[in-house]
Amino acid sequence: MLKTARNLAAFLLLALLFGCDIPTTQSPNAAEQDGVDAAQNRNAQRDNMSHLLMGTGSVQGVYFPIGGVICRLLNRHKELHKIHCSLESTGGSIYNLKELSKGNFDLVFAQSDWQHHAYNGTSAFEKLGPNSDLRAVFALEADPLAIITRRDSDIRNFNDLADRRVSFGYTRSLQHRIINDLLSAKEWTTKNFKEVRPMSDIKQITQLCESKIEAASLLASSLNDYLSDLPADCELKIVPIEGEEVGKVIDSKPYYRRGRILKGMHLDSEADVASFGLGATFVASEQTSPKAIYHVVKEVVENFHDFKSLHPSLADLDKKELAHAGISIPLHPGAVRYYKEARLLPKK
Repeated sequence: MLKTARNLAAFLLLALLFGCDIPTTQSPNAAEQDGVDAAQNRNAQRDNMSHLLMGTGSVQGVYFPIGGVICRLLNRHKELHKIHCSLESTGGSIYNLKELSKGNFDLVFAQSDWQHHAYNGTSAFEKLGPNSDLRAVFALEADPLAIITRRDSDIRNFNDLADRRVSFGYTRSLQHRIINDLLSAKEWTTKNFKEVRPMSDIKQITQLCESKIEAASLLASSLNDYLSDLPADCELKIVPIEGEEVGKVIDSKPYYRRGRILKGMHLDSEADVASFGLGATFVASEQTSPKAIYHVVKEVVENFHDFKSLHPSLADLDKKELAHAGISIPLHPGAVRYYKEARLLPKK
């Protein structure tokens, strides 16, 4: 009996926190009459939600501090919109999406490919099946692929890598998966290169500095980790990845997006370097309060300059890309409402 009471209390608490319907006993006649009313009551409960719990990532990562920024923006005006935001550090995208589907979070961060797989029930979510309730709120920063060569190399673009000795990281690395999708769009294989050496990121840079390979590949988010302390005689540059093949990759797998590696950020580059890759997305459940999501998007967009300035990874964020870049699932109704008001929905 005590255990049942505790379970009921826990359920009631979750119902209050997450806007769940609380079942009640009613007569058959009442049940017949409340079809429309029940839907309206559910929407009212969702819109009266006063607390948003956000799943982020590790404390040392990017998602956690950005989540803190979003919560601070929202909580500044909580007396007006009656919504309070809090966050938890988590194990990252896959964990976040699984917990969101269980109702344990209201909003989570997720890498753009994982939001796609969770919605469609593919890859790591195959056993769970598709989460058709998953909804996008906005896109965050891109994490484009960086192709790195020696500064004195005659390699100027990706096509110049043909017949060269290169490395794209380990064969199961994220950058290797991105390269494989690009090669497929170009109708290339590893035979188009003189040699493709699988190796760790740090070994790639070491062998590039020693001229044992002619190009290496890293994610833009990891450039500082590997390029901040190069030997004095190792001068490197980043070459662009662009062209119609990039468009083909994005068209076939819309969780990819274009991105830039900003000038002056790495290797004293004098101009932005165009590339593509995955990105971060902010997602919710269809059951998350539309009113709350509306105010989340509103606070970010209407304080966009301040929002971008609060974390280095947000420096290249474009307001016009919030509603679509790397997003391959439906937008949340609360987000749609604000984007329409702000005229930020992409033209079809």
